[in-house]
Amino acid sequence: MTTARRAFSVLAASLALASVALAGPAPASPVEEGRKYLRGSEQAPANLPRAFQLFSGAAQKGDPLAAYYLGMMYQNGMAVARNMTAAAHWLQFSATRETPAAMYALAKLYLAGDGVKRDELAARRWIEKAADLDYPEAVMAMAIGLRDGSMGFERNEALAETQMRFANRALKLSGASR
Repeated sequence: MTTARRAFSVLAASLALASVALAGPAPASPVEEGRKYLRGSEQAPANLPRAFQLFSGAAQKGDPLAAYYLGMMYQNGMAVARNMTAAAHWLQFSATRETPAAMYALAKLYLAGDGVKRDELAARRWIEKAADLDYPEAVMAMAIGLRDGSMGFERNEALAETQMRFANRALKLSGASR
């Protein structure tokens, strides 16, 4: 590489870095921004309609985390009329894209028959998938299901005890990551 080319490459790289620095930090993703509006902060109060708008737009573009939040907003009637069918739709969308919290929330809908036809087997499958991803609530639900013979699980006290240990580990891990 000639000296002129090398100098040009260094200049181009410097200009690229300078333009990034001048542009400031990258804008927050719609999900990050939606979460801020959902929770509110000292800098900005909660704005549920804005959160709903952000999650809805991102979910319709295929974002599984936005779909989870959108499903939960429909389930809880936050900034929109409570609609369990819409909640189930968005939670299903998110769950099939490996979002453990959506898997667990969808399992609870199947157990209650809320927005979907009651189906303990489907609930069990979603609980197991979320538990496999170390989602603490799902691991605990699986342990309880095994202990009681509920939620589509056959009673198995020995396995329930093992699951309870996994639940404790998952809870400790989730507490450490917060």
